[in-house]
Amino acid sequence: MAVTSDVHITDHHPLLAEALIGSTPVSGTATPIPAVPHGAGHTLNADSLTVPGTDSGLGLGPDPATVYDIGLPPPKALEGLSDESRQCLERFAVFKAAPPIDTGLARTAAVLIALYQRPGEDMLRVLLTTRARHLRRNPGQTALPGGKVDPEDPSVVYTARREAHEEVGLPASHPDIYTVAVLDPLLTVLPMGAHTRNHIVVTSVVAFIADPSIVDTLHGNPDEVDVVFDHPFSAIHSGVVPTADVERLSEDGGEWWPAEFQKLGGFHNLEDRVGSTGAYRMHRFRTTHSPVRGFTSDVLISAATIGYGSEPVYGHRAHGQLLPAAMIERVVAELPEALKEVPDPTKPKPVIEWGRSDGTTFKSGETYYAQT
Repeated sequence: MAVTSDVHITDHHPLLAEALIGSTPVSGTATPIPAVPHGAGHTLNADSLTVPGTDSGLGLGPDPATVYDIGLPPPKALEGLSDESRQCLERFAVFKAAPPIDTGLARTAAVLIALYQRPGEDMLRVLLTTRARHLRRNPGQTALPGGKVDPEDPSVVYTARREAHEEVGLPASHPDIYTVAVLDPLLTVLPMGAHTRNHIVVTSVVAFIADPSIVDTLHGNPDEVDVVFDHPFSAIHSGVVPTADVERLSEDGGEWWPAEFQKLGGFHNLEDRVGSTGAYRMHRFRTTHSPVRGFTSDVLISAATIGYGSEPVYGHRAHGQLLPAAMIERVVAELPEALKEVPDPTKPKPVIEWGRSDGTTFKSGETYYAQT
């Protein structure tokens, strides 16, 4: 299962497709781990810097008895990193998430933001996937490894590591893979007309792969993933792709970056619209493969804001867009009544659409968000 997220070639949420993360402001110290909702897990004190986690063998899936340390990797693991990369990890390691939010009846998920620096480079890259084309929901979209939090999962770290293992074969436990931070949750943003139950509260787990050769061994699970690739993490923050990566980007005007995207920007573009929770800014980033857009971009922009210590210059949110915590609070409050609604077969199904700033609307490419 993966997490991602519109129109034209649909910029929505692959994680939604199955169940999906996020973060916002900056500051603080070590991270308290959000409890798994409905009594299935627990909240750990930030001072402990550990959470129950994963496995005891490279070929095995997660073992709930495993304990993950959370924080800055040891000095040896950071050897060879550029100052920028080291400082990014240091900011994540001291980030302090807000107290756990009551997610009520909302579905929850976790995603893994796996970072690494390749030999000869001076920047961090983030691990991404393109969802398999045969999937019913969000085929061919960019995702972060991730999926829903199961009732028996001991923590969101466990969930994120399990899903990364299942989707791309990332070892569930490895001495060169470090859990650096757990970020504040984000809410998937839906078009107007979508049922409230389709929102998902997603928590991001930041990991650092100290040995980048591990990445070369990864392979997508054909049931879920077509391609495993990466993207410069700093490009999410700046909106500009490093010169060395420009030649490898997807074709300008091609399948992944069509002319309608190119008109708005060569490497990054944005579009303000209105969804089920109000104002929303849709971001798209051109990559070597499928673009990063929608909810996946929300997750990565929020994380990059923390890692690089400032808001992106292009502007993260639309005017009037609710902050993630307020979005979650609103949906959690509305959900009990929304779940009591009984579909009326005599009434037409609601139109799933996005609003524009000029008051017009356009149909969303996603249909499974419908009220009925």
